This record gives sequence, C-alpha cells and structure tokens, in this order.
Amino acid sequence: MSAIENWFGRTRLNTRVWMVMAVVVLGLLSQTIMSAVDSRKVQMRELQDTLEQHVTSAISIADAYRVRAEKGEMSDLEARLEALKMIDAMRWSDNSGYIFAFDSSLTMRMHPLRHGEIGKVIRDDTDGKGFRHYEAMLNADTKDGHGLTRYTQVMPKTKELRDKISYSSWYKPWDLHFITGAYFNDIDAAFTAQLTSGLIKSGLIALLALTIVWFSMSSIRASVGGEPRDAVDIAGRIAGGDLRTSSAADYAPASLLGALERMRGTLASIVTQVQDSAHVVSTTSGQIARGNDDLSQRTQEQASSLEETAASMEEMTATVKQNAENAVAADRLSRHARGEAEKGGAVVNEAMSAMQQIGDSSRRIGDIVGLIDDIAFQTNLLALNAAVEAARAGEQGRGFAVVAAEVRRLAQSSAAASRDIKHLIAESSERVDAGTTLVEQSSAALRGIVDSVKKVTDIVAEIAAASAEQSSGVDQVNLAIAQIDQVTQENAALVEEAAAAAKSMQDQAKALHEQVAFFTVDSGKRHAPERAPSPDRAAHDLRFGQRTGSTADADAWAEFA
Repeated sequence: MSAIENWFGRTRLNTRVWMVMAVVVLGLLSQTIMSAVDSRKVQMRELQDTLEQHVTSAISIADAYRVRAEKGEMSDLEARLEALKMIDAMRWSDNSGYIFAFDSSLTMRMHPLRHGEIGKVIRDDTDGKGFRHYEAMLNADTKDGHGLTRYTQVMPKTKELRDKISYSSWYKPWDLHFITGAYFNDIDAAFTAQLTSGLIKSGLIALLALTIVWFSMSSIRASVGGEPRDAVDIAGRIAGGDLRTSSAADYAPASLLGALERMRGTLASIVTQVQDSAHVVSTTSGQIARGNDDLSQRTQEQASSLEETAASMEEMTATVKQNAENAVAADRLSRHARGEAEKGGAVVNEAMSAMQQIGDSSRRIGDIVGLIDDIAFQTNLLALNAAVEAARAGEQGRGFAVVAAEVRRLAQSSAAASRDIKHLIAESSERVDAGTTLVEQSSAALRGIVDSVKKVTDIVAEIAAASAEQSSGVDQVNLAIAQIDQVTQENAALVEEAAAAAKSMQDQAKALHEQVAFFTVDSGKRHAPERAPSPDRAAHDLRFGQRTGSTADADAWAEFA
C-alpha cells in the first residue's frame, strides 16, 4: 500500500487528475448501466405481478362456480363449463393477453386461441428451442403450487421467435393448471432505449466534465505555478524552520508558489527582525530587572524609615494629646484658682469692712469710757466734797462720810477700770488699724493674685486651644504619614511585582530568542541588533520600548497579507 501511495505521490498532478476523471467516467457509465438493469428488473417484476393477478382472478372465478355447485345451484360439470367459458373470454393488453388451462396429465382443457387442441396431450410439446415448457410448468405447480417459466415462442403477428414468461397456478379442487404469459420484448426495447439514452447522457456529461476539468487544470496550474508537491516542499521547509531561499525559486509572481516564496522571504525578514528585537528586549529587560531590584531595595528602605517615622509620630501624637489633656486640666484648675482668689478677695473686702466697723465701735467705746471717766472724776469730787461736809458735821456726818468714802473708792475703781479699758481700747484700735492695714495689703495682694490668675487662665486657655489644634494637626500629620506608609508599602509591592514582571519578561525574551533560533535564514541578511538605551536615558526617553523597525515590520506584514 505504501508503494502505491509513493507512486501516486510522485505522479504529476495532470496524470492523477485524468486518472480520477477516468474512474469518474467509468463509474458514471457503470451507474447508467446498473440503473437500466435495475429498471428492467422492476419492469419484469411488475409484469410478473400482473400475470399473477390475472391467474388469481381466473382461480377466483373457478372457485366461485365450484361453491355454487356445492350449494346445488348447478352441477359440477355445468360449473366447470361456465367457469372455463368466462375465463376463456378474459382479455387484456389490447386483447393479446389470455389464460389457458391443462390438467395434471398435461391434457389441454382450455385455450382461447387453440380450440382445436382441446383434449390434446401436450406433454411432448416444446418451444422454439426444444424446451418442454408445459412439463416445466406442471413440475413447478406440483412442487410449489405455482411458478414462473421462461421459454421462447413465435409471436403470432411478427412470426419472430421471442422470449416469453408464463405464470402458472394449480387449482387442486378441479385439477386444473391456469397459465397466462407475456412477451417481454417491450421490456427489452425499453431497456435498450434507456441504456442507450443513459450512455449518451453519461457521455455528454463526461465530455462536459472533461472539458471543465481541462480548463480548470489549466487555471489551477497557472494559479499554483507548478506542481503542488513543490508547494508542499516549500511549506514543509517553512514548517521545519528553513527560511532560506530556494534554489529553484523562479515562480510566477501571481501563482501560489510565487506567493509562498514571497511569504518565505517576508517571514525570513520578520524572523530576523524578531531575533534582533528579542536580543534587544532581553538586554533591556535585564537592565529593567536590575533597576527594579535597586528601586525595590530603596523602596523597602524608605518603607522601613516611614514605619519608624510613623511609630515616632504615634508616640508624639500620644504626647501631644497628653499635653493637650494636661493643658485642659491646667485651664480648668486655673479657672478654679481664679474663682477661689476672687472669693478670697471678696472675703478680704468683707474683713476690711468688719475691721472698719470694729474701729468705729472701739472709738465709740472710747467715747463711752471717757464719759465714764468723767463721771468717775465728778463722782470722786462729789465724794471728796461729801467727806469734807461729813467731817464738818462731826458725828452726825460720820455715816455719810463712810458712804462718801465708799463712793470715792468706787469712783476711783471706776476711774482705774476706765483707764484700763481705755488703754485696752487704744491697743485694740492700734491692732485694728494694723489689721486694717494688713487686710488692705492682703486685698491689694489678692487683687494682684486675681489679675495674675486671670492672665494665667487666659494663657492656659490659649495653651489648651493651641494644644488642641496641635493635637488635631498631629493627628492629620500622623494620618498623612500612615497614608504615605500605606502608599509606600503598595509601591513596594508594585515594585516587587514590576521586578518579577521584568524577570518574567527577561525569561520570556530568552525563550523567544531560543524559539526564534529554530528558524534558519540566509546568511548576510541579519540586521545588527539595536542597542538598548541605558537605564539613565531610559528614565527620560519618551520613546522607550518603540522599535525603529516597526514600520518595516508593518510593510512586511502588509506584503504578506
């Protein structure tokens, strides 16, 4: 089988196509012949069915008369005669069709065209070729009850010897074999006509197909530009990575082989540029990977510094919040001290008022004591005068002298007590004056304290407000640092991803370079690899990643399309 395939593969396209067309034409002719044969078989089957129907009708007539005879409507002989008479009159196919009958002894019992042979033994009768067809019919009926017999017979009209087919069936109650037949020359004529017409049509179709194939082959050969195996060879070389110029690449530009050759050249150019670009991408991706590694390290260091700064800011935030709380407490205490100082000032004012009232009372007491001292002095004078008068009176004035002496003593005691009280009141007045002076000084000091406490309260309030604002600002700064830290962490993650992507791109570039190395191109057509921009320039070069050969690639692909 492989040898046949190899031989068929080495055969030229024209030879293979004409071989296929020969098979198609032979198949078409065979189909035409088989169709005509099948049609003849169908017609023969229809003819056999028709003959069987006519014989079945004759048997039905005979059976009907037999039933009538059994019922006593007529005798058995009358029934047979009437039945055969009716069957004898049966005609079809332009009166050419009829039925005849003989018994098992091969004695003719009915024949519409051969009345003179009724009662004749026909065992030895033969057809035009010496075949005992009546005996064959009897044997078929005896075996199966019915049968088909083919033989030859002279046609009454044309006197020509033609093939004929007869259907026979044995009616056992009367021991009669009913037979009818037909020539199938019409079927043969129809078969011949159909076969001739089919062969003519098949020949015309084959001629048309051959003409179309001839023109198609001419067009295909012009379109292909050579043998298809040449296209297979070129495609196989391209599939195998061999993009070198073929030694016999002189093909028509508008042909398939010409297009394949142009495709090979375009692919060779593209592969060469892809190889160069893969080298550039590999170099550039390596630089990007190193830069990303450096950036990742610096970003991680910055993230660590930001974490420390964030921790310090959290501590400072806690300290500022504590200072703000202490400032609020100090403000509250200073306000309380201010209130207490104001209360102390009010108490001192009340004390000054009380001291002034005490001084006024002391002065009134001094006035009263002075009045008492005057009264004691006057009483002492009166007592002295009374004693003088009592001395003058003698014994009569003695008791009065005692009273006067006692009054004088009391006046002296009152004067002494008045002097003591006056002395005490003087000391009390001095002390009240000193206390008043001290209270005035205390009031002035308290007023200074109240003013100072008020100033301190205002300052502490301002400190508390500033501490609150500072705490809020520190919170915002802490939040901003936290956000910066989060963004830095995200940037670090992105930088790590970028580094991984750059590493992956470098690996893919190497893999691409290895895969592109599968192709073999003509020597001397390789382009010099473009130098990748340095990392310092890449940061400022807005055209980073755009190859200068993109326009050539687009033109090459446009030509390939």
